[in-house]
Formats: sequence, C-alpha cells, structure tokens
Amino acid sequence: MTERNAFHETYVRAAGAVAFVAVIDGKGDEGIGTAFHIGDGIFVTARHVVDGMTIKEIATTKSTHLTEEAGGKVAPPRYLKILDGPYFGPDGLDVAIFSVDLGEVPLPAITVSDHTDYSLQENDLVLSDILVIGYPPIPFTTMPSQVVTLGQISAVVRVWHSPVLHFIASTMARGGFSGGVVLDHSGVALALVTESLGKDDMPVETGYMSLLSIEPAVDLAVEKFGFDIHGVKQGRYSDILLAVKFTDSSRRSLSSFIFDASLYIYDDDRDVFVEINCVDEVLLANAVATFQAITPLIRHDVDDGTVLYTPTENPSAELLFQAGEAVAAFFTNSGYKKMVSDRNRWQFKDA
Repeated sequence: MTERNAFHETYVRAAGAVAFVAVIDGKGDEGIGTAFHIGDGIFVTARHVVDGMTIKEIATTKSTHLTEEAGGKVAPPRYLKILDGPYFGPDGLDVAIFSVDLGEVPLPAITVSDHTDYSLQENDLVLSDILVIGYPPIPFTTMPSQVVTLGQISAVVRVWHSPVLHFIASTMARGGFSGGVVLDHSGVALALVTESLGKDDMPVETGYMSLLSIEPAVDLAVEKFGFDIHGVKQGRYSDILLAVKFTDSSRRSLSSFIFDASLYIYDDDRDVFVEINCVDEVLLANAVATFQAITPLIRHDVDDGTVLYTPTENPSAELLFQAGEAVAAFFTNSGYKKMVSDRNRWQFKDA
C-alpha cells in the first residue's frame, strides 16, 4: 500500500467528523472556519473562529459509514445544533470547544493524541507526515467544500503570544482552515490549525501555517465536559502528579527546549518519587527544603547521577501536589520562568 493510499483511508475515516462553521462578524460580514468531533458530541475549533461571532450554521458535508454496531449504513451529511458552549481556553490559547446534539445517528469521532508539551523533546514530530482537513473557501463553489491536504511538520516552536507549543506545517495557510484538524498517519489528532504567522498586513497565504498542539483542547474538554481520552478516567490518566520545567529569565537561551530547573512528582497510587533539578546549587537546596517543609523526603543517589526523593511517610496526593506547587512558586519567585507543565488530579481521593 502506498503512503498516499494509506492517508486516503485515514481521511475517509475522519472526513465525517469534520464540520464547517459559518459565522457573521460584528460588521455583518460572513466567514467560515472548521471544527472537528472528538467524541460525546464535543467539537474542537479555534477560538477566533467563533469568539465574538454570530454562528450562522454548523454542518458536516461528508457521508459517514456507520459501524456494524450502529447499523452498518451510510449516514448523510447533516446540520448540527450547539447544546453547550462555546467555551474558550485561557488568554493566549486560540482554542474553543462546544457540544452538539447528535440525535439518534452516531457521528464518527477523531482520536486525540495524549502528548503534552512536557513530554515532547526538541526533535519529536519534526518531519512527521500530517494530513490537514478544513474548509477554506473555494471560489465559485455553490456550498462549503471540505479540503484536505498533506504536509509535514517543519518545526516545533514557541511563539510570544501563546504558552503552548506550536507546530509549523509545510502546507500553505489559507483562511477557513482555522480550527481544522491535523492528523498523523494513524488518524490521531496531533493539533488544530490556528493562524497564519506573518507580519503586518501580509496575505494569509504567504505566512506559515501554524498548528496549536492538541493538549489545551483536551484539557478544556476535560474541564468543561469531563472528556475521557482513554476510556479509563477523565483526561489523560497519566501517573505524573505534577511536572514543571523552568528557564532562568536572566539569560537568553538558544533553545526553548533547554531548561534550567525542573520538578517531577510521580504517583501511580502505589509508588511515589520526586525529582528536583536546578543548575544553581543554592536554589536547588532551597527548593528541596521548600518541599520538605510540607512533607519530609528521603534522598536516593542513583548510579547514573540522578537524585530521587521518596516521602518518609505516606502523604496524600493532595499534600504532594501542595508541596510541588510551593516549589514551583519558589522557582518563579526566584526569577525563573515556567515553560511547560503537566498536572493530573485523578490521584486525589475526591477526584
């Protein structure tokens, strides 16, 4: 099977889960963007597609081949009605979610990646083949038409206006792709299309297509709708309780993947260990002391030079989290900038 044929199958499976979002802005001008279904009637789009807009209509345009369990028939495209939302992520994150009424006919859902900014290394995903689905307007067409294109991730970058990693795609940016899904070879959503990175009033098509990592969309879906990514518990169900990486604000690093301090708390409800690192030995000692002031630790020196800590008692996940947050606050108060983090609360007894 050729690569193109393999991606064709990926596209066919996902096409029915992608919808156009027709909007009217405050001036009365019409526009269009894209949204995609991740399950339970939850759709993801870019914030700028719907924020401050009147949503005229939302609809799919591709037929869906239902599973045998769902009757094995072909379901035609349909209009969708928002039940709840849209909800927006924090400022600086161009992501929004909403839920729709699916009615009696199922709608295919796109599986989302469980990667996080914390887990990605500097060369991960670079040159990965991707498939982008959206609704950029095609002149002279009688209705919104779904457009699909292949590309690669050309770079993984950080931008001034967002705290989350962005991927630069090799494919051309076009208006209407905003909110569109970015799939890997297996059909898993890695990101969503957010904007064209360019200067001043340069045309959209001359900028870089910027893709927002799917992580904040997953977090927002968990927060607002209790989204279940793996069918186990809400969210990603990671054994990381709290993990944060920092850079020293006083120096200019040549890589946004090189960090000057880090905190890692592992808790799988059986085993617990803590790792705290910092290039400044004085700050490191104070960070460890900050943690120990809340819950005592035992130091373990590992053969590879790593230093791990385990609690002397059996602290709750809540107490460990509190100690970790205290260390994070210590680093930021010491002039370090928080770059990436991963937080999970399923270990909390009331979660």
